[in-house]
This record gives sequence, C-alpha cells and structure tokens, in this order.
Amino acid sequence: MKPEQLSFEERLYLSLKSLYENFGYSPFKMRRFEEYSLYADNLNFLRSRDVITFGDRNGRLLALKPDVTLSIVKNCSDGKGLKKVYYRESVYRPDRPGGQFREVNQIGLECVGDVDDYVQLEVLYLAAQSMAAVGGKYVMDISHTAVFGGIAALCGRERLPEDVENCISARNLHDMYGVCAECGIERAIAEKLVALLSCGGSDKQKVDLLRSLFSGSADCMRAADELEAASESLRRQGACVEIDFSLSDDPEYYNGVVFRGYGENFAHAILTGGRYDNLVKKFGAGNGGIGFAICPDAPENSARREHDFDVLLLCKEGTPAESILNRARAITEGGESVYPAKAVPADLKFRRVERL
Repeated sequence: MKPEQLSFEERLYLSLKSLYENFGYSPFKMRRFEEYSLYADNLNFLRSRDVITFGDRNGRLLALKPDVTLSIVKNCSDGKGLKKVYYRESVYRPDRPGGQFREVNQIGLECVGDVDDYVQLEVLYLAAQSMAAVGGKYVMDISHTAVFGGIAALCGRERLPEDVENCISARNLHDMYGVCAECGIERAIAEKLVALLSCGGSDKQKVDLLRSLFSGSADCMRAADELEAASESLRRQGACVEIDFSLSDDPEYYNGVVFRGYGENFAHAILTGGRYDNLVKKFGAGNGGIGFAICPDAPENSARREHDFDVLLLCKEGTPAESILNRARAITEGGESVYPAKAVPADLKFRRVERL
C-alpha cells in the first residue's frame, strides 16, 4: 500500500515510531484486557472509575483496559534501571461522566524507573515533536502540580477544594472570590490566584510572578524553577510551548510537570502527559515515571475534521456495478480514498465530487 493511501493515524504512527525508536524506545504490546483487580486497586490513578468488566471461564473478573500506563508500570516492576517504551493501543472509556463507552486509539510513550532531569526533558521534547508530526500549527501548554499543591499547603490543606480547582481549570476569575470564600480560603489567597491566572506576557514573566506571589512556598519555588528551565530548553529546540497555570491535573495521579498539546485542526487537546512518580513507587518500579499519549481520533476531536474521504463518486441509477468498481479502483490507485454513492451523504465530508 502506498503511504498516501494510509489513514492519518497510520501515517502518524509510522512517523512517531521512527522518532521514538531513534531515541531508544522499544515497542510495548499488551493484551486487550487485564484482571479487574489491577484497576480496582488503583482507582485513584484512573481518569474515570467506570470500567467494562466480564468474567472468564475460570471465574476471574477481567476488564477491557481503560488505561495503558498502569499495565506498563506493572510490567516494569523489577525496579531496575530505566524502561523506555512506546505503544499503539486502544482504551475503553466513557466519552463523559455517565456517558457511553467508546474505543479510543492512543499512541504514546512511557519512561519508568530512574527518571532524571534529562529523561524529563527528553519526554517533553518528544511530546512537542509528536505535536509537530500531527501537522499544522500547535502549542504545548505546560504546568506543574506543585504550584497548587504549594498554595494548598499555605492554606493548611493537602489540596485545594474541588470547587476552587474547577475555577482554576476553567479560568473562572469572576467566581474565584466567592468560591474561595465559601470554601474557607482567605481573600488574600484568592487575589493572588486571580493575579496568577490572569497574567499574560512571556513565560519568564509568569514564573517571576509565581515567585513573587508565593515566595513562602518551597513547592511553588521548585515548580517555578522546573517550568522556567523546561520552557527555555524546549524553545531553544524549536518547540512551541507556553506555561499555563490553569492547566491543573489530578494530584492523585500526577506529581510534577504536566502538559497538553493542542493542534489547529482539532477541537480539543490531543496530547496529554506528565510525571507520575507515586504510581511507579507504589509498584516498586523505580523512583519516577513520565509519559504522554496522543489521541488524534478521539470523538471530541472530530469537530474540526477536514474530510472523511478524498472523493465522493456519485453514480447515476443503473450504472453498472463493474463500471463503478473500475472507477473506484482507478481513484484509489491514484492515491486517493473514494466513497461511491447514489446521493450525497449528509454526515460525511469530501475533498471533491466526481460523477459517473
């Protein structure tokens, strides 16, 4: 099959496969399902606690995998050295809380074990390169869980209240004061949160503001240092990155740098990733973990899809079947995809229309 006849995801995977292998990553292949106990024992590390389960003939309760990282970490539990793997897998998750389950294809990589500053920078660089491989303009937003972990500690809490976190992620500055008051967060902290989230300018200005607003938090200072170093290094490598403090993720799962990639041809983030040292330590697989996944075909990303097929082949009633097949073959042999039909489908998009 010619490269131009492959689907977008297949072409992307071949490109990323070469990129990852050039940096020393090995392919990882897993089963379609795992024992449910793996997920039941690690619900805090799942984005959704809804899992499809079924029993096998031996009485074991199995689950269609809702996550790839858990399986990778479980298989790296000897705790020796650094494991660098990439994958192309499907996961099964609800499209929204309480919604329908969908199969979502992922391409990603994970580093598990002895994760140091270089490994973290390498993964961030490969995430940016992966976004570039998707095509079109992109931006990769980065943040750090220690920012709001440090602010929570200043308030005498392990983490900020959920309503405050929701205001942060939605960048809802208008309601921040009222929500903080309802949750027992003093107004001075609310004012600093609003100032931090409304800060524009360069990444250097953003981290400097973080340092000045929350100078009493060692966690915030550590986050500022890591973010500044990462953004400067990535920019020198030609990556398009931006520090975004509204990017918050579940501290039960992530415990360091977190990042998301956005492309101009997609409605939502198609790349998500971050540090997950706590999960790795729980499995005895080393001192750290970091990785990311790309979901270019996720249902929510289809809103800005350019086209479903290259050619709509409109055929008159009575056109011989072999004539339609001959023309369809000629179109595909020319490197285009084709959809023969007698009328224009209401829910499909095409580059061009050809009549037969």
